[in-house]
Amino acid sequence: MNEDPFSSSAETRLSGFFDWIRSNAISIILVLVLLAGSFFIYLYFQNKNEEKLTEAFEAYQNIIQSFNNEESTLENLMQQIDSAQLSIEKTVYETASDLLIAKKAFDEANLDLAKGKLVKIITTADNSNNPLHDIAVIRLGYILIQERNFDEAKKNLGSKLDFYEPKRLELLGDIASFEESYNSANTYYEEAIKATSDQGFIELMNIKLSLLPSS
Repeated sequence: MNEDPFSSSAETRLSGFFDWIRSNAISIILVLVLLAGSFFIYLYFQNKNEEKLTEAFEAYQNIIQSFNNEESTLENLMQQIDSAQLSIEKTVYETASDLLIAKKAFDEANLDLAKGKLVKIITTADNSNNPLHDIAVIRLGYILIQERNFDEAKKNLGSKLDFYEPKRLELLGDIASFEESYNSANTYYEEAIKATSDQGFIELMNIKLSLLPSS
């Protein structure tokens, strides 16, 4: 049976509730202020982060323009990135800019700088589900193979990638082929085929398989 909201017992409980509110008013107000303060602090930093990312994006667009300019040199690109450093630091655009430096350095045969930037990305960027990290691994692998530094290349390519896994397997197959470990090369190329649906890439792997000496 439902209690009459106007009964004396109900009024007593309601009176007790208001007495509790009055006796704890300061604590209640403090909690509400803290909650409101936390919310506004969250909004403040969220807005700051959004402003930071917007600023970083705009700075990166200028960096891209410098990179795509055929007359732009590695020195020009690095100066552009240095001038934008405060805008892009600690954002994904800083990592992306390091990739651009590595590419330009490679094109200008400055392999030490290229490797240094790629190693920086690999060791500092989040390696979980991060395409920029995986691109750096693959590009460093190319350079190390070109230098015939196969031990370092295999170490660099030792972990499975979330992105570009078929390319990682291909490079390991190339290393095995250079080292005349043809059975291993065959295995890597076949695994690379299984890891992709890209028909062009599959055709390339089949060509590489056909070029391996018969065991």
